[in-house]
Amino acid sequence: ETWNPTTGCTKVSAGCKNCYAEVMANRLKAMGTPGYENGFEFTLMPDRLEQPLKKKKGTKYFVNSMSDLFHEKMPKVFLDKILGVISLTPQHIYQILTKRENAMFEYFKDKNVPENIWLGVTVEDKKHGVPRIDKLRTINASIKFLSVEPLLEDIGKVDLSGIDWVIVGGESGAKARPMKKEWALSVQKQCEEQ
Repeated sequence: ETWNPTTGCTKVSAGCKNCYAEVMANRLKAMGTPGYENGFEFTLMPDRLEQPLKKKKGTKYFVNSMSDLFHEKMPKVFLDKILGVISLTPQHIYQILTKRENAMFEYFKDKNVPENIWLGVTVEDKKHGVPRIDKLRTINASIKFLSVEPLLEDIGKVDLSGIDWVIVGGESGAKARPMKKEWALSVQKQCEEQ
């Protein structure tokens, strides 16, 4: 399931160019869907904070599929509330993916990452994506993962030590940039070797 305590974002790297969440947010705004009145502007959704507390059965949540938890406009006090909900619901697993690895590192540098959080970074290319892996590796999370999508080029040899899971995929949507099969197979081979 998804849990979006915030919506909206701003573009920070090449992987953001054809953002699926931006397209979806603008569509939801046009349809008058509650929570998307601001389209893709970063917006806090305090009424959604308690959603995981209402579910007793263990659930795997993708946190902020429509935003970035470590967005520069995220108030620390609101982020603390989100982490508070996560800590109160150990029966759930929370997958948190970001393109803002430095903000994630700063947030967790003096606190423990709850065991039920899986932390991940987007690795779309060599310039922006690959450096995120080293920053992720320095954070003490129970599961660390890479979302190598949209895979925009051959990312070359990467050090996967300390990485537990790798997702690989192309870009979606009408303006999707091409992904070559060899790029994905190279990542798969490195996963098998490492």
